[in-house]
Amino acid sequence: MHPKIKEIRLISAMDNLINLYNEGTVDKNTYLNLKRLLDNRINGIDNDYEYDNITNNTKQTAIVAFSGGVDSTASTVIASKLFNIIGITAYSDIIMHPDNKKNISNLAKKLKIRHEFLDIDLNEVLKGTVNGKYHPCGRCHTTVESAVLNYALENNIKYIIYGDMLSVGQLSIIRNKNNIVRINMPSFLCLTKNESREILKKNNIVISQKYGCSLLKKSHAFNHNRKFTIQRILREVRAQVIDKEEGLNNILEVLDM
Repeated sequence: MHPKIKEIRLISAMDNLINLYNEGTVDKNTYLNLKRLLDNRINGIDNDYEYDNITNNTKQTAIVAFSGGVDSTASTVIASKLFNIIGITAYSDIIMHPDNKKNISNLAKKLKIRHEFLDIDLNEVLKGTVNGKYHPCGRCHTTVESAVLNYALENNIKYIIYGDMLSVGQLSIIRNKNNIVRINMPSFLCLTKNESREILKKNNIVISQKYGCSLLKKSHAFNHNRKFTIQRILREVRAQVIDKEEGLNNILEVLDM
């Protein structure tokens, strides 16, 4: 990522973090710890994710929307230093095979986090996808995020962490209408996909995954959906969160689906 782009995004994230703290949305300890993360990134200190001075009784509880992919897992590694983490995986056999479910459970155990699966209903999304009515990702993400948000509301949890790479700057940390704080950890810290992989490598975690899920593959029976997926990949390349080589490889996978 170009240093100037990174700097602008980090400073913008810092501004919104300060605003949320000043309005009383973010508690002081969480604010100071998140601010330290940003300060380190702004000052080029990229490897300080250890917070040995933080005890469990000063940590807030946070949910991580945990898919078991590179971004959500790297987000969990970082967030577990600052929060008491509950990993929540939205499950439907429409998007996840039983082997994936087992692998996610094993990964959560390795990360030493509390973890739960939430069943979600994607039958209507599947129906619209196989009929070529729409691309599934937006509706699928909305269903997942609604399930995670409802869990947070039901359990009085104030912070939700996502592995979103693209909602950068002020959009990387926001307060929703329910007064819950959403932190898109990779975009909050301007992490590229390769930087997230490095974080995992240092924690002895290697995640190899194909692009997309089985539902996305079904959508590619229609050329307009392939085009939409490729546009999403190019958006990540333009945002400099994945490099051109990875973007090309992802596009070739899409064309081969």
